[in-house]
Amino acid sequence: MRTHQSGFSMIELMIVCVIMLIIAGIAVPNIFQAFRNYQLDAAGHSVASLLQQARIQAVKTNLPAYVNYSNAAAGNLAFVTNDPNNTTYAAGEPDVQLSPAVTFQGVPPDHAQLDAYLNVTTPQVGGSIGFNARGLPCTESGGNPTVCTSAAVGFEWFMQSAGGWEAVTVTPSGRIKSWRLSMATGGTCGYTACWS
Repeated sequence: MRTHQSGFSMIELMIVCVIMLIIAGIAVPNIFQAFRNYQLDAAGHSVASLLQQARIQAVKTNLPAYVNYSNAAAGNLAFVTNDPNNTTYAAGEPDVQLSPAVTFQGVPPDHAQLDAYLNVTTPQVGGSIGFNARGLPCTESGGNPTVCTSAAVGFEWFMQSAGGWEAVTVTPSGRIKSWRLSMATGGTCGYTACWS
């Protein structure tokens, strides 16, 4: 005499497989987007930390320290140097290697909110960011990298990836902060674009 054993039919297994494929099809793009967002946020926070490291180095050594970045073709990194015109990384300098998916941009989206935060009308966008022996942001003076006069302007660097935009700002008093573009147009923050 045989006993009846219950199990899954082939149709039930196929239905479960189809449901799992649909869920995976919905989840995978979201996972990739979350990964791109993470890369961009990590880049912004890493660059902000490198700027803070340069600021501390300038105070400790009593000499100006500058932070530059290279484009993706040259390694896609930001680094500390003693010459603001040096765009080539030298071994031993503090640096931050960014993901190849993240690139520095010279033409940012609307940044009126960041300008208001810096309390300047015309910030320096891109280029080298220097810190003098007092830890204040500065710009090279007279073609001599050891003379770095305090800057009354703020500095803004912008990075972009498929995940959006990230910004790093340095106020005239030396405060360093990273920002994420949360709303590109029609912002509800009082500006056209909202950075948070």
